Amino acid sequence: MLLDPALRYNTLVSESDDFWDFYWETSAHKLADLGKWEAIRTASRLVRRLASDPLQPVRLLELGCGEGQIIGALARAHAGVREIAASCGVDYSRSAIEKARRNFPELSFIEGDFTDPGLISGLGQFEIVLLVNALHEVFSAAYSEALGEVDVGQARQQVELALGGAVERLAPGGYLLLFDGLENLGDTSQPVRIRWNDRQARQRFETFAAEYRPFRITYRETGDPLSVELSYRDFTRYITKAIFLDKSLWQTERLESYQYFNQAEFTALFGRLGLEILELRTLTVDYEKWRAEVEIETAGMDFPVEHVLVVGRI
Repeated sequence: MLLDPALRYNTLVSESDDFWDFYWETSAHKLADLGKWEAIRTASRLVRRLASDPLQPVRLLELGCGEGQIIGALARAHAGVREIAASCGVDYSRSAIEKARRNFPELSFIEGDFTDPGLISGLGQFEIVLLVNALHEVFSAAYSEALGEVDVGQARQQVELALGGAVERLAPGGYLLLFDGLENLGDTSQPVRIRWNDRQARQRFETFAAEYRPFRITYRETGDPLSVELSYRDFTRYITKAIFLDKSLWQTERLESYQYFNQAEFTALFGRLGLEILELRTLTVDYEKWRAEVEIETAGMDFPVEHVLVVGRI
């Protein structure tokens, strides 16, 4: 049985990354399917880096914390770290915050919109700020009824303002960790021909195209009932949402574009906000699931990179 690291705090800093990777792989396995294991593993490493100074407080702020699984798991695993109990989560969902408070009563949780300058400015400062699958919701909230899709100019401005507010919550020398969806580099209007493995998969795509709200999804029939041609941008949005199509989460996921910035745009945004990028990684976790449903027929094209993880420091 794996010993809870909180009981071994006297050797916390000396434990190897391999030890902690194994700990998170076993204790946070429920988050692995959502791609969040990398985020929590990286955040744990940042906690331990700061905690190498026993006098250094390590307070976490998670914006868009949902039910608190990430910040709660981090705080409990590193319970011996100075001031970790002063960590705080913020989310606009009342039901999510109520559940977070029940599951992690030792932490503070605030119901509210973290894009509200009045709310975020009153939170104080933290050594680590987490934004895990949060900013794509800010982007998607700029849906325009007049346009019938997201107002991209307004959406990008809202994302930058929200990230700027998060940066202002960093204590001197603090870290900001962002994990979210990634728009691929290059010409995303380039056409790609795809073919489904069966009619049911094709019907799932038609549900996606009809119900996905952030952008209009267009495609061209090819003469093969299991094949269509569409832009790589629309293919990326379909393929990263396909896992939700048969789940209750689809009613929420269909309203959100997981992609909003590419790697170069994230890099430029962090620079404008005065953050030095210490780590930037792109990740994909669903290749096997995607290939079980659809085949790319266009030569030289591949499935999209799905996630980005960025660590910045002021």
